[in-house]
Amino acid sequence: MILLALGLLFVWPPVHGLAGDPSPVEERDEAAHSPGEEAMSGPSEEAVEREQGVGEDPMAQRQAELADKVEEWEEEPNELRLYGSARLRYRRSDRESIWGDGGSRIGLSGQWQFRPRSWLFGRAEAGFNLLDAVDQVLNPKGRSEGGGGSLFKRLLYAGYGHPKGNLAFGKNWSAWYQISSFTDRFESFGGQASGTYNARTDGGNTGTGRADRVLQTRLMIDFLPGRWFKPFNLNLQVQHGEPIPQVDGRDYGTAFGVSAVLQTLNEYTFGLAYNRADISEVDDPAVRAAGIDGDAQAFQAGTRWFGERWYLGTVVARLENHETTNEGVYFDGWGWEVYGNYRVAGPLWLVGGWNLLEPDRGEEQAGDYRLRYGVLGLWYSFREFRQMIYFEARIDDSRNADGEKPGSVYTVGVRWDLP
Repeated sequence: MILLALGLLFVWPPVHGLAGDPSPVEERDEAAHSPGEEAMSGPSEEAVEREQGVGEDPMAQRQAELADKVEEWEEEPNELRLYGSARLRYRRSDRESIWGDGGSRIGLSGQWQFRPRSWLFGRAEAGFNLLDAVDQVLNPKGRSEGGGGSLFKRLLYAGYGHPKGNLAFGKNWSAWYQISSFTDRFESFGGQASGTYNARTDGGNTGTGRADRVLQTRLMIDFLPGRWFKPFNLNLQVQHGEPIPQVDGRDYGTAFGVSAVLQTLNEYTFGLAYNRADISEVDDPAVRAAGIDGDAQAFQAGTRWFGERWYLGTVVARLENHETTNEGVYFDGWGWEVYGNYRVAGPLWLVGGWNLLEPDRGEEQAGDYRLRYGVLGLWYSFREFRQMIYFEARIDDSRNADGEKPGSVYTVGVRWDLP
């Protein structure tokens, strides 16, 4: 209830937001062009839209667009839209060759403006593995990544939206992801060292990935100097009673997350995030056997910056009772991710980075486990990363808990978002 009240307090239209009064962004624009003062210059609108197109979170993309385009606050039409994205890939490693889907999805989104600058919105999105059936026909003895033509829920939420923020409930991208998305941008790898998809899940139970049954508010607070900064972004969320991954029959108590994002007008961004899931049964034998010795906690700091021809982002995460080895055993450790891209020529982009995650010294239950790999690739983009073919190589120096090395992986794929 506290979260709900706080969200409504920030997102409900203030008196100065009535028709005829200047909006906060309009006031910033006027200040930026006052005599003797100039606003920070940043990348072009095309570059901003290009980088937004890589992101996974549609709610965050929409919020960013409304912050940048004041006129859409009043003119945004009602909408019901069917969308989809085919993301197919072929992977080759030392052990096997795999046809699979790299995040294919189909969804339905809608919004209704029931009063000026106020919307009700919703989204339902399912992931699917189109190539499972094809691979079974062409290669009956082989294996596809999806495991049998599965259809699964990716997103399902509804809420209230306003230029000052959103309030939503359902399965949604987390507050944590507002920071880890700085580096979770490869088409085929990555996102493993930040704890986003912890314990071999989509991060739904613990609340760091696509959080399950989460009450969330995302606030845009306009108190910073408008000639340098965009509105301050504060994200809060709460969950309760979600299952603990890899521990049968045991649930988290209350879990909450918070993240804060500071962004300049020239697109330099810095963010912090914290997520905590209460584990009241720490002395339970099943919980202890899984390597858990306290609440699941995760802290993250990240930064990113981009221009017309480049992007660079990095995040560092501290994870306690949050991430597991390949055998499902929890450990405490540090994670570090880096992602970058550079336009070589025309539609050809070079991408690269790494994921590093290592248990603390003394975490004997983790065995020899470590995550350590670099990624290098080429993207040929037809429509600013929304339609492209790509090659990515994962050069791996990781180890499983038993000391075995999984080996490097090479991927060729296509991403084709429907308009």
